Amino acid sequence: MSLEAAVLCLSLTLYHEGLKDEPIRGLFAIAQVVMNRAERKPERVCAEVQKYKQFSWTLSPPPVEDGRPWRTAQEVAWLSLHMQDFTGGATHYHALYVKPYWRTDMTILGQWGNHIFYRRKG
Repeated sequence: MSLEAAVLCLSLTLYHEGLKDEPIRGLFAIAQVVMNRAERKPERVCAEVQKYKQFSWTLSPPPVEDGRPWRTAQEVAWLSLHMQDFTGGATHYHALYVKPYWRTDMTILGQWGNHIFYRRKG
């Protein structure tokens, strides 16, 4: 898997998961979740993003409109592939307005932007 493919998969995830109302710090945190799930290996990013029900946008991908939001997603994706994790190993997140069932089995690591970030307990 090429680095360009990893950037594309991560960019699409950022675009669909956070660009509507997410500040830049939150976008970077979402990217770190993907990188942590991919064990920090760019060649595993696309496989991780495309796992069944991993990210809801992949079930029926909406179109991407060229413009500043798409360029921002690409820039954050590229930088995220080359940066240290600042989330403490986050592997899960959810928007502030939802309360998923799985959160009780997780350790809260923090809130970046409009999402709360977690990793498994233990």
